[in-house]
Amino acid sequence: MKRVVLLGCLVLILAGCGGGDLPELGYVTGRVSIGGQPLAGAIVSFSPVQPGRPSSAETDAEGEYELFYNEDAPGAVVGDHVVTVTRITTTELDDLPDDPSEMSAEERALYESSQPLPAAAADGSLKKSVAAGSNEINIEL
Repeated sequence: MKRVVLLGCLVLILAGCGGGDLPELGYVTGRVSIGGQPLAGAIVSFSPVQPGRPSSAETDAEGEYELFYNEDAPGAVVGDHVVTVTRITTTELDDLPDDPSEMSAEERALYESSQPLPAAAADGSLKKSVAAGSNEINIEL
């Protein structure tokens, strides 16, 4: 009887050691730009057209991103996605001079980063496909 219980426990333990419940993911990196210029400090979200969890990333100073499905799993669900891009807002904007010509280079960059994004960034019209394996998906707004 001990052997049956021990064997049953071993089967249950091994069943829990699979790769988790992750769907098939494709590794996704890319660059977000507006008019050819990198878009820093933005959130990029890939939401699968089929039911599923979205993946997201934050762009760096060069506008580059790497999507994550969750904290431990880089990538996005394989398939078609609706892509949105939103700016990360900051409270430092209140301290900027009213006239852009009086701004330092750093203040000017902060001011420009606060300007509205093109409608395609949030209206659901931007669509991209993620394939199995590695994907480089650049987004021009």
